[in-house]
Amino acid sequence: MKQSFFDRRDFLKATTIIGVSGALGLSLSDGLIPKAKAETHDATSGVGGEIKIVKTNCRACIHNCGVLAHVKNGRVVKLEGNPEYPMSKGTLCAKGLAGIQALYNPNRNKYPMLRVGKRGENKWKRISWNDALQKLADTLMDTREKYGAEAVFCSTGGGGNPQFPSIARFCNAFGTPNWFEPGCSQCYLPRTLTWDLMYGGPASSIADSEALELYSKDSKIKTLVLWGTSVSYSCPAGGGRILTELRSKGVRTVSVDPRFTPDAARADVWLPIRPGTDVALMLSWIRYVIANNHYDKDFVLKWTNLPFLVNTKTHMLLRASELVSDGDSNTFVIWDTTSKSAKPLTYPWDEKLIPALEGEFNVGGETYKTGFQLLKDRVEPYTLEHAAKICWLEKDKIEQALQLYIQGPSGISLGVATDQHPNSTQAAMSICILDSIMGNVEKPGALMQRRPHSGTMEPSTYIVPEARKLLSEEQLNKRLGAIEHKGLLQWGAAHIPTVLNAILTAKPYQPRVWIERSGNKFAVLGNASSWLPAIDKVDFIAHMYMYPTSFSSYADMLLPAAEWLETNMLVESLNMLCGRQAVTHTWETMDETLFWSKLAKRLADMGHENCQKAFDAEFMGRDLPYWNTMEELLDARLKPLSITWKEFIKKSPMEFMPYDKWHQYYVYKQVDPETGLPVGFSTPSKKLELYGERFIELGRTGRPYATYDLPPASQDYDALPYYAEPHENPNADVGKEFPLVMTNGRLPMFHHGTLRNVPWLREIYPVPEIWINPVAAKKYGVEQSDWVWVESRRGKTQAKARVTEGIAPGTVYMERFWFPETLNTESHGWKEMNVNVLSKNDAPFNDVCGTYTLRGYQVRVYKADSAPEGVWTEPEQFAPWLPNPSDPTPEAEA
Repeated sequence: MKQSFFDRRDFLKATTIIGVSGALGLSLSDGLIPKAKAETHDATSGVGGEIKIVKTNCRACIHNCGVLAHVKNGRVVKLEGNPEYPMSKGTLCAKGLAGIQALYNPNRNKYPMLRVGKRGENKWKRISWNDALQKLADTLMDTREKYGAEAVFCSTGGGGNPQFPSIARFCNAFGTPNWFEPGCSQCYLPRTLTWDLMYGGPASSIADSEALELYSKDSKIKTLVLWGTSVSYSCPAGGGRILTELRSKGVRTVSVDPRFTPDAARADVWLPIRPGTDVALMLSWIRYVIANNHYDKDFVLKWTNLPFLVNTKTHMLLRASELVSDGDSNTFVIWDTTSKSAKPLTYPWDEKLIPALEGEFNVGGETYKTGFQLLKDRVEPYTLEHAAKICWLEKDKIEQALQLYIQGPSGISLGVATDQHPNSTQAAMSICILDSIMGNVEKPGALMQRRPHSGTMEPSTYIVPEARKLLSEEQLNKRLGAIEHKGLLQWGAAHIPTVLNAILTAKPYQPRVWIERSGNKFAVLGNASSWLPAIDKVDFIAHMYMYPTSFSSYADMLLPAAEWLETNMLVESLNMLCGRQAVTHTWETMDETLFWSKLAKRLADMGHENCQKAFDAEFMGRDLPYWNTMEELLDARLKPLSITWKEFIKKSPMEFMPYDKWHQYYVYKQVDPETGLPVGFSTPSKKLELYGERFIELGRTGRPYATYDLPPASQDYDALPYYAEPHENPNADVGKEFPLVMTNGRLPMFHHGTLRNVPWLREIYPVPEIWINPVAAKKYGVEQSDWVWVESRRGKTQAKARVTEGIAPGTVYMERFWFPETLNTESHGWKEMNVNVLSKNDAPFNDVCGTYTLRGYQVRVYKADSAPEGVWTEPEQFAPWLPNPSDPTPEAEA
């Protein structure tokens, strides 16, 4: 694809000609940004208009890189990286540097707006925050009285500074069990859930600011496996920076990724896997490690539950209480090879016993196998040859990658890719097992590490406590989809396809009011078109975001959310705590964390009993009651450090713990002063629970995440990972009509559905490309830079062809997208070129957490006659979106 170049001077010249008022078309832009003079004041500037540099943190993605904001007369005039931030060390990516264009975008949502025309007409009138909150509160109370609180549902996500616990807390207080986030089961939850149940520590995601060992001052890691992640794309300034540094020190890398990304290009081995088949490859790795005795046998015996005996009928571990009359139900049983009998194994170890790691045994007339034997049985079919055939890989390349991995210390960073098909939880289980049996746990160079937190976060990432005790048992049982997919309980979320089905069918009840706080749901939800008939069945929709998106066209109320440069928040990075502080404020935007509190307070004042309870300090305890200002909330969260927010931002970034004390290894070996024994791992057995009995318990009761025992799922969850072939695959009937496998992935200039209205980022990447191999391109009559149609069973959309050997012949890649420039058209900007017109949101789902299919489904590609109508491709076309700086305004009151 020929690159377009446009000088910034030409860009500004074009702005003079076109004018910023031409941004999105008269109907939408006139309604959303009526001309009005803002109150002018000089709250953040230095005396005489001199430039003041303010330390803050980016939130254009989830990596929170340190920023130095240059402010003059209350306006942000320059952004640069803060060298004090330990992960990015003064670097910023394109998303962060675009913060000024996002903040001062001429098409910001500036005031609360109420729809006055039909949905889709984009006709609005300006209202006050007080009126907006009252209208919304009246609607909620009326709906609750007529239909029950569960008829209200909320959603968040899609980038742009979301505070997930804020929305969960509001729903718990209001009494609805239903909120969702487009990622969740499709992004991160399968990993956080699995590592929590099996390890009791954080997952290994670099993009989510985990895998902290990589940032150690003297990391011992020798091989890093990037599985379904490309940090040069997802978090260039943090993860991308540290990976470049590690490579320069000799660290070897393996990239498991269908795309030839920059990280794949620099890897020692690139495995261009068929999308959706990752678990087959993972099981072959486990088999290879076991069969060739590369695992750490002593560690597996002493610090995992794989030697424990498992009943082959019930799939449950044998307890001492089942073996002897005075046995402890928390003590597990092994097969002692010396006495040739089943024996309770007291924690942490009994030197008198020699446990069998493998084998099948008869105990009391029942058949038992060790957890290790069951794992070995499970992976036995997955030879390297078999995996190579399934995954479209070369056996020798797989073995080459394995040889690097086993020469540790090594670690596998699992990214979002495996979260986006129904084998999601099983992929996370497989990776946790791999690193664990290799002994790559809490030793120098391992990614599995537990490091102390500052005590200001809840539980470790966000400052807002969810207050789950506010939701009654009756309402918890009504959460849509969460009885079947109980892994969702870790985040307290509903199952997206079940919510959609309830709206369409009114079964088990009819959701009627939707409060949506995120960007463009049509860009990030699977099978986006399936939501159109659902929207028609929803009585009222409020949309809160920084600027209008396709979803705004279907809303009844628009609420202006603050950009990250307007917000205050705590950010934890390694052993440091940083403050993202508001450096200015524009128009009548509001921090969403404050919005949810204000809405709950309004409901409490109107007599909502549960919301009133949420403001009861004695009842809430450590969950703290609600707050009227962000400073109140931040002061409360900083109490463990005995410092106020105002005091803290003067010191930010500050160490909450000396590095040498924070940077600790072998946490599981530390002695508990109360027992005199090693603390072990944060699991019931204090061992790594690689045989996942806890998954079975989760499916049956909802424990450990449910506050009450819930009805069981229709089938037990499996205690070990298993491979399931993608429902749509090249060998199925659908493969004849749709022969290519679709994948997607992140780009370095956008995060989820955000920033498509930022001119310089759109100049870099104006339209979504579809990567197609030259062999496939020739077969289907496609040439470089052709406009093409991409079609699945669910619909079709367009893309621009990028013919490249950086994708396998049977695979194509395309990115989700939407177009602010066509918001006023019939498409509302989301149909023209959007991979989620094609993706799949129906069954089969992941059994544990309900993941649907965003990658690994079948499509076909063929040449189109022309580009989509109205889509901008030339740099000068984006000139109307250039920043239009506004004077700072007081924070919105309500």
